[in-house]
Amino acid sequence: MVILGLAVASGTIWIQKVKPPIDAANDYLRDIRHGSYRAAFARLCAQERVDGSPRSLQNTVDRLVIFGIDDYQVSPFDVHIDGDRANVEADLNAGNFNDRDKVRVHLQKIDGTWRPCGGEFGFEDELLSPSAI
Repeated sequence: MVILGLAVASGTIWIQKVKPPIDAANDYLRDIRHGSYRAAFARLCAQERVDGSPRSLQNTVDRLVIFGIDDYQVSPFDVHIDGDRANVEADLNAGNFNDRDKVRVHLQKIDGTWRPCGGEFGFEDELLSPSAI
């Protein structure tokens, strides 16, 4: 009975701590997948929006995946949280079964809301590094 109680408690803690950044990454990528770059851009933290635009976000996504995002997947097993910052792994084309389309999405908790923040429009990938451009 004690083991069951511990399992329930640890599951509850996982949901409360890990699920919100995963949900934020999913919401962001869902907007991008649907071509709603204005909505995705609005989800970004303020510092990401300063020098950008929905069009520049679209250009960044185009550099990551040539044919767009069809079938993305955010991994619930690769979430790293450090206080108010988190990063999650996302496969931008989960249906093709290779690792080339995997990126990290950086998030920051701002006023209780997790927002993509850091990297380039929240994304970190070797395709976005200066040497790859």
